[in-house]
Amino acid sequence: MIADSLTVALFALFAGLLAGFLAGLLAARCMGARLLAQDSASPSVATEDRLRAILDTAPIGVLINTRDGDNLYHSPSAATCFKVSGEQLQRDGMWPLYHDPRDRRSAIDRLYADGLFHGQEVLLRRGDGETCMGSLSSTVIDFEGQRCHISWFYDLTEQKRADAVRRDLADRLEMALDATGAAVWDTDIPRGTCWWSDSFPRMLGYAEPPEMPADFWEVRLHPDDRRRVLTTIDAHLRGETAAYAYDYRLRRADGGWMWIAAQGRAIRDASGQAVRYVGIMTDITERRRQEEEVRAGKERLLRILEASPIAVNITRRDGLLVFCNTQSEIILGRSRDDLLPMPAERLYADPADRQALIDRFEREGPFRDAEVRFRKPDGTIVWVLSSWGEIEMDGEPALLTWLYDINDRKAAEAAMVAARDEAERALADLRAAQESLIQAEAMASLGQLVAGVAHEINTPIGIGLTAASHIAEQARDLRVRFDSGALKKTNLAEYLDAVTEAARLLVSNMNRAAALVQSFKQVAVDQTSGERRSFDLRTYVDEVLFSLRPRLKRTLVTVEVDCPDGLEMDSFPGALSQVLTNLVINALIHAYGENQQGTIRIAIQSDGDDHVIIDFSDDGSGISEDHLPKVFDPFFTTKRGEGGSGLGLHIVHSTVTGVLCGTVAVRSVTGQGTGFTLRLPRRIARDAAPAAVLPLEPGPAVPV
Repeated sequence: MIADSLTVALFALFAGLLAGFLAGLLAARCMGARLLAQDSASPSVATEDRLRAILDTAPIGVLINTRDGDNLYHSPSAATCFKVSGEQLQRDGMWPLYHDPRDRRSAIDRLYADGLFHGQEVLLRRGDGETCMGSLSSTVIDFEGQRCHISWFYDLTEQKRADAVRRDLADRLEMALDATGAAVWDTDIPRGTCWWSDSFPRMLGYAEPPEMPADFWEVRLHPDDRRRVLTTIDAHLRGETAAYAYDYRLRRADGGWMWIAAQGRAIRDASGQAVRYVGIMTDITERRRQEEEVRAGKERLLRILEASPIAVNITRRDGLLVFCNTQSEIILGRSRDDLLPMPAERLYADPADRQALIDRFEREGPFRDAEVRFRKPDGTIVWVLSSWGEIEMDGEPALLTWLYDINDRKAAEAAMVAARDEAERALADLRAAQESLIQAEAMASLGQLVAGVAHEINTPIGIGLTAASHIAEQARDLRVRFDSGALKKTNLAEYLDAVTEAARLLVSNMNRAAALVQSFKQVAVDQTSGERRSFDLRTYVDEVLFSLRPRLKRTLVTVEVDCPDGLEMDSFPGALSQVLTNLVINALIHAYGENQQGTIRIAIQSDGDDHVIIDFSDDGSGISEDHLPKVFDPFFTTKRGEGGSGLGLHIVHSTVTGVLCGTVAVRSVTGQGTGFTLRLPRRIARDAAPAAVLPLEPGPAVPV
């Protein structure tokens, strides 16, 4: 209610009239029988009945109470509102209805002090315990010297709930607008007024809402956008469009400009005339900035692709070309006007090739260096390396293809294949020569012949190895250039020259080595046996050492053997002889200097029923830590010019792990000698395969 002076005056007037009625009503009650005997046609009774009827039918609660809370009268609406019976209300009065009785005492004191109050909100409790909020207006009246008051109660509970819901919705809308950077407007066209949501000034950067006259928005339009925006609005208000949407710039509180996206529509009367137009605006400054960055990024990308020395095409998923650079025009033999837009499949020599590439892309994703043929307008076939990737073009996925012309490479492939075949033949010859040398060394004489011809074999082998290594290095370089697509004719020519010279060196030196190998082979046939048989290990070791006496006699080195009698083996004695001979010769060459005394020990013991352990050790100079991992490598020696071939220990390894089906490990500490531990089966199985080599302790061990 609005508590203005007119309302108060009317309220007081009505209260005065009602007071007369109440006085008569109360007097009638006191008179008792006299009132009952009164003529029913009496004017006062009729007036009282009419006033009672008025109060009884009032849509709001009407109550007459004494200061102490006794109820003298209540309208039916009051009992209904408070959810109590009339009898209960008359019996208990008003006190139980107050949520806090102190509120009534305070209100009564003020009422009887001022004479009336109007529109006071009070919190009451209904008969069912539910709380209700209402507006209470009261005035004091006199009756036969007793003061009482009449009150009107208007139930505001549902209105308050509705107001709370509306406030909640308004708050939620405001929060949503703030969260989305949006604002809402509602323009009353006939009145020329405009309402803005609270988020609008905040959007503009105002800490406090400014004065916003009717033209507040219009004067902030960017000069370049003003005419376009106003024309769009006018056209919509005239009914030319169903709704309107436009982007424009608006001046912020700090004088800068922000981008706005606005959407709205007009509300029309029955005649179709626009009477209001409402809408929402959103701050899209950041979006426009990002769009500008994307546009600039696209331009930079296209400039980079245009400057690429490799042909670049961008194709939509439907197969139409949407970009190609100058290099692509050159490779494909077509102008850009012809290529854009053109179905990409028309560029392929075989359209099925493109479909195969599409299938591969869908299966694997981006790929590189697929060889494919294109056809120029004159029918010329162009070989290219095609690499595929994915890119976003104008907001849609597209294919990015790189084309590298390999026509010259294809023309050179035949020569490259021939060169490769020749290199492979040379490599095979080298491997054959290496194997021949190993076999020659393995079957070489164990006596003076080895010492005499070692230097002669070393020289051609060294030259051959150098030539072979050079060929291998050149082949690796050629392979790298071939795989990277950087192979040139000059590279191939250089490689052929190197192969030719290396082959000449290999042939001349291998011929020289072949004669020596033939000699070694003949001696080996004479002095070793490839037959398998049973033998006593102690007896056979003594026989091998006896055959080495001519070599040992020229040194100050003695050999000690510790082997139990009766240790039988079923193996290859010739192979074992080769191993022991090579170990002794290796120790004489590498472990001891000239005229240096020393002792070689061969300790043999059984390892269970199935194996024997042969521990061969010397007390010589030992092997350095750097050299130890290489001792079994072919051609590795530290005595290249002093009789060392680099094959002795390699043959030991090959023979032990191959023919004898055993294992071998080496240990050494510089200055403390070297030891070799062989673990051999006493009986070799007929189908036994060469065994792996396991490291043995003590000392640093090298497994082979």
